[in-house]
Amino acid sequence: MSEIEDLGVTVEEYLDGLTAGIDILELKRLEARGIPTHLALEVMTITPKVIDGTATPEEIVRGIMILTPSLRQQLE
Repeated sequence: MSEIEDLGVTVEEYLDGLTAGIDILELKRLEARGIPTHLALEVMTITPKVIDGTATPEEIVRGIMILTPSLRQQLE
């Protein structure tokens, strides 16, 4: 069984985020991996496009760069 990860998000914060269109838990997971908030939000907008096949090659490459620590440094 998987362990529950405590990301320090209250139910209210989670619901407020959903209202704003942001999955706060996913944002916190990305930030915990060392991805700055602005880049985490960017990769969260690219991911659905990759899944449904509408992402441009440039968006795919940018998403990979954001998720790869050694490449992320080139973006900052």
